Amino acid sequence: MKKEQVLDTIQKGKEIIPIKIISEPKFDWEPYVLLIATLSLIAAVIIPFAQKWYEEYRTKRSFQFYFKKQLGIILNLITSEKIEYISPGIKDNPEKVFLSPSEFSKKLEVDFKNNKEAVQPKTIFILLMNLQKMMHYSYQLRYALSKIEFDKLTDKTLEHGKELSNKELQKAYGIILIYESFISISTFHDRFGDMKSIQREIRDKIWIGLKLEKDFLQKQSVLNDDLQLINNHENSIFEITEMIRIVETKTKEYFEYEKNQKKRNKGYS
Repeated sequence: MKKEQVLDTIQKGKEIIPIKIISEPKFDWEPYVLLIATLSLIAAVIIPFAQKWYEEYRTKRSFQFYFKKQLGIILNLITSEKIEYISPGIKDNPEKVFLSPSEFSKKLEVDFKNNKEAVQPKTIFILLMNLQKMMHYSYQLRYALSKIEFDKLTDKTLEHGKELSNKELQKAYGIILIYESFISISTFHDRFGDMKSIQREIRDKIWIGLKLEKDFLQKQSVLNDDLQLINNHENSIFEITEMIRIVETKTKEYFEYEKNQKKRNKGYS
């Protein structure tokens, strides 16, 4: 290699070859920072509100559960109880069927209107027996209602009133009023504890059933006296039967019983 070429190579090696650096574009964080700040602000407002709403909802649900639990025994008695109805007449084998209290009360009203001047001992006896059965159911319902602490229930309703809608408050106060009315009305109008033909068996101050004397059908005068007794208190019979139907209807409405039954039956089909 010639001297000139060697010197030229050395000279080129000494040259600094510039490196071209490509600058990447700068990332604009500003919109994202703004979005995060906005979301944080919204969360700061919504989360406490959501927590408050949830606490109120949970408290409301707990109260409704407590309220319905207290009244559940009444719904159970109304929907499960069946009363044996006997059709008044002189047949040796009269018609017997088990009816709901509401259905029984309607039958009793019709029978009383049709037979309040009956003369046949058997017809009178069956009418009196049906009446005493109705009175016994009324007593059972009244006894069950007496176990509910209505003062405490009312206080609880007042305490949680702000968490309930006007409709819910009206339903709660309404059912309490109906139950308290039934207790007072049914107690006042039960004038049939002194019957001689069909007597009430009381044990430890609790009415547990009915008792008869062996020759009750032969005691025409006793049956006539008892028939006269119920005629003298005709209005009391209808006051109690009407209240029984009101309690049944309003209890079912409060628990949305028919609606829930349809859902349950639909689920089984």
